[in-house]
Amino acid sequence: MRPAIAIILGTLAGCYSGLGVSNGVGEEAGTGGDEGGSGSTGEGPSAPGTEVNPPTLRRLTRVEFENSVRDLLGPVDLGPVEVDSEVEGFLSVGAARVALSPAGVATYEAALDTATAQAFADPIAAASLVACMPSSPADMECMRESIAAFGRRAWRRPLTSEELDRYLAVATDAGETSGDGTAALRHAIWGLLQSPYFLYRVELGEPSADDDGRVKFSSWEMASRLSFTLWATSPDETLLDAAEADALATPEGITAQATRMLADPRARKGVMNFVAELYSLWRLREKNKDPALFPEWTPTLKDAMRADLLARVEEVVFDDPRDVFELYDGKKAFVNNELARLYGLPELEPDAFRAVTLPDGDPRRGLITSALVLAMNSSPLRTSATARGLFITDKLLCMSVPPPPDDVETDFDDEDEGDPGEPVVHRTLREKLESHREDPKCSGCHNMTDPIGLALEHFDTTGRYRETDLGLQIDASGELDGVPFADASELAGVLRDHPRAASCLISKLQTYTAGRPPLDEESELGSSLLAAFESADHRFDALLLALVSHDDFRFANPRGTVLAADEEKP
Repeated sequence: MRPAIAIILGTLAGCYSGLGVSNGVGEEAGTGGDEGGSGSTGEGPSAPGTEVNPPTLRRLTRVEFENSVRDLLGPVDLGPVEVDSEVEGFLSVGAARVALSPAGVATYEAALDTATAQAFADPIAAASLVACMPSSPADMECMRESIAAFGRRAWRRPLTSEELDRYLAVATDAGETSGDGTAALRHAIWGLLQSPYFLYRVELGEPSADDDGRVKFSSWEMASRLSFTLWATSPDETLLDAAEADALATPEGITAQATRMLADPRARKGVMNFVAELYSLWRLREKNKDPALFPEWTPTLKDAMRADLLARVEEVVFDDPRDVFELYDGKKAFVNNELARLYGLPELEPDAFRAVTLPDGDPRRGLITSALVLAMNSSPLRTSATARGLFITDKLLCMSVPPPPDDVETDFDDEDEGDPGEPVVHRTLREKLESHREDPKCSGCHNMTDPIGLALEHFDTTGRYRETDLGLQIDASGELDGVPFADASELAGVLRDHPRAASCLISKLQTYTAGRPPLDEESELGSSLLAAFESADHRFDALLLALVSHDDFRFANPRGTVLAADEEKP
């Protein structure tokens, strides 16, 4: 019994042309440029200006999908769905660039079949999810009320009368087959959740005559943008009610709702999702270490590493709001006994995840010496100054590092052979990397990353501190943009004070929220956010409020630009 799937397959097949973007199912959703999509909701203003691509649909990332489904259905199980794609360092950008494949449709169908079946298995529990429970398949008044209310939350806007009739027909067909009102409503809910209006963020805007023809997001679209930016999930009823009252059409109305939302526990999930994407924390699952050399590398240790980093962020953003750049050189960490052993800290009984302050003179300081960052940017056998340096240059300073040549040699595990009968000559990683920094094909990258990454050589591939490598003394000194440092703890201080640190974090946040890197035309936005961020002593909640209330968050195109002309739809 699968009456809902006929709707979703037909809708998805034409959803791109129907929603105003070109059909790109199974292909990259866009025709070039950093902005991704290639269609629009209508012609842009005729006034002269820089031409930019219109907004595009963004598929929900796995986290957004799971959060939204569980907000709607409760704590249900969800099977695998289409894998997220990392583009420009973010899954959110991949969601705006890569369309759902035909095979992916089936994964969502199966996952949502299981989820809705669980949610409606107990009619009494299911009654808390909908406006009312139909007494029979013929109870059309209740069925209509429940579909309309659930659809408003799932689609993040009201259903049209035509859409409502479509899903009532699904319920009617399912009811005729099952003879059960609960099963009938469940199939309508299943269909609503398979719709592109749920699986995609439909935020396309309309030209506003009061704003020189700029394409402005509606209050319904702003509810969606606010919710996924601040909570990484769908809007709640309060936010949808504000949208219905058109209270999200002004910066003041947006600020009022955003302030409320940042005080809600869901804001923690939203910020943690940004951090997880910013630092590609999902890669930690794939990281392995040689079990013979590093038997302490366990799944539970990886969990503790992730929890440590996220707890550091949560503390400075929510628990004790203050300068977010304390993350870069702070002495606070969060450990259980397993992670405490790796950090060389005392263990406690009973074991518990807890905050610790690193002692004076401890070689660890801040984010770059957290076990997660060190271990994730290393190989199974050894450290990687290049990968660790790239993390700092890319994630923290937004420095553009050229890609390596195709024929680059990356195997440093073999030592130099001496004469017959002579011992193997060991070299430090600094010495091994000298050839790359001298090779013209490699120097452009390695001269940027290696001097910074070598500052972390006192920490092995798991993040454990060491004095020597292969019995050789480690030299962790270097300089960053003319500022010298003796080791990782001094580098942490240099990073906190680096003039690019604040603008880089802002640029990363813009990329995450927009689903594309910032445009040149959005430099005013970056400057405005930087000024607000600095005046608030680098508090991250203030940065979020400044971002979501800014005009360039409320409009689809920056001031002084026009949208590219519509392409012919298939």
